[in-house]
Amino acid sequence: MFPGLMIFTDPGSNGPDSRPDSGAPAAERTGFSFSIDEPVSIVSPAVFASPHSGRLYPKGFLESAVASMLDLRRIEDAYVDRLLADVHLTGAPVICGLVARGFVDLNRAESEMDPHMFENPQASWFAQRSPRVEAGLGCIPRVAFNGTAIYNRKLYREEAEARLEQVYRPYHRALEALLRRAQAMFGQGWLIDCHSMPAETEANARSPDIVIGDRFGASCAPGLTDLIEGMFRDRGYSTARNTPYAGGFATLAHGQPALGRHAIQIEIRRRLYLNEATVEPNEGFLTLRQHIAEIAEKVCAFTRSESGLADLGTKKKAALDASAAKGLGRKRP
Repeated sequence: MFPGLMIFTDPGSNGPDSRPDSGAPAAERTGFSFSIDEPVSIVSPAVFASPHSGRLYPKGFLESAVASMLDLRRIEDAYVDRLLADVHLTGAPVICGLVARGFVDLNRAESEMDPHMFENPQASWFAQRSPRVEAGLGCIPRVAFNGTAIYNRKLYREEAEARLEQVYRPYHRALEALLRRAQAMFGQGWLIDCHSMPAETEANARSPDIVIGDRFGASCAPGLTDLIEGMFRDRGYSTARNTPYAGGFATLAHGQPALGRHAIQIEIRRRLYLNEATVEPNEGFLTLRQHIAEIAEKVCAFTRSESGLADLGTKKKAALDASAAKGLGRKRP
């Protein structure tokens, strides 16, 4: 039920110390960088995403990292992909990153790089500074859990470019394709970008269970924000809007309501479903997964209605028997 991390390597590589003429380590192939769970019947313009739940670790990366596996795993949005496992039954696709966030962060701009991490940085990396980069959590993270350094050496620009080409860009091309398809079918596309937040960052015991980010109303029509917040509250969760998380790169890039693109970010308090010390699901996991599926069904109905179509009972229309659904969609390992 809870697939563990995977470690893999490129059979054609001679390992992390293999260097071409440029002096950079040989590129390591990562295989699939994302998965898509497709509904049997697409009945909504909603697209759900989990960019930070990947747990595939390239072997060469681990050999070059000085951070422990546990510290690397504790910056994952661990098992959020499994919390979303029933969402495609409501009639919306779900895209999930497969490769670990410590390797490359899919919810950052390509230019959010710390140039001081690299032997030969691109000049453009000096131009864009952000609090995330300063904190060591740029597109190529510098630190793992609790500020632990990931590397004891400088990286090469070619290493960053290989990660972007093999992992980052394929994910974003696929996400863009899903939103374009939604817009072509329904006239609109609605991104629901799902994350989890560590309890350790909370200021007090009354911090919210759920933080909904819509960039203070700029990235999404307010009706969806109201709906999601109300549904979580109805199920006993405390909520907040835009503080401390107003939305990341995906919300900014895809949230353009005037163009028929809406994006909202949902942050889930990890302690609700996860033992953060061991990165293992706790007794709250199944309840939260059920609640998310229920909320996703209402989100699909809402976004369908916003596109001018009557509610057809999205879950009923989307779900077919298991034999009919067999083999459809790209499944995660």
